[in-house]
Amino acid sequence: MDKFDQQIISRLQSHSRESLSAIGRDIGLSRSAVAERIQRLEERGIIQGYTIRLGGAGQKAVQAYFQLSLSPFKLDELLPTLQTIPEIRMGHALSGEIDLILFAETDSMERLNQIRRQLEQLPDLKRLLTCPVLQSVTKE
Repeated sequence: MDKFDQQIISRLQSHSRESLSAIGRDIGLSRSAVAERIQRLEERGIIQGYTIRLGGAGQKAVQAYFQLSLSPFKLDELLPTLQTIPEIRMGHALSGEIDLILFAETDSMERLNQIRRQLEQLPDLKRLLTCPVLQSVTKE
């Protein structure tokens, strides 16, 4: 990945709908060269998708992280259950005291509590900590 690829990625991260012509003009490449580079970055898995950020109207009212400690920790056995909870937006298996961290966005605290009760039923769960998000801090 060279400096042009890095500049393209940086531009797409800040505004994924920016025109290829504008990106090319600003970084010194043609529109078609930018398009080819983006296609290669997608094929190599460096760019895996495009997303949008919603303003206040699209944001869920309650966001939280769940920290789970399990013994033994068998991620493959947990995935089918976790995938049935649509409010879980992201999860990471970790090394250390916490085995799994999940990020959820819900419409209400009541729904967040329902998800917590569902997670409490996971086999081999030793500890479950719920951390509601108070404020988002982003790099922009």
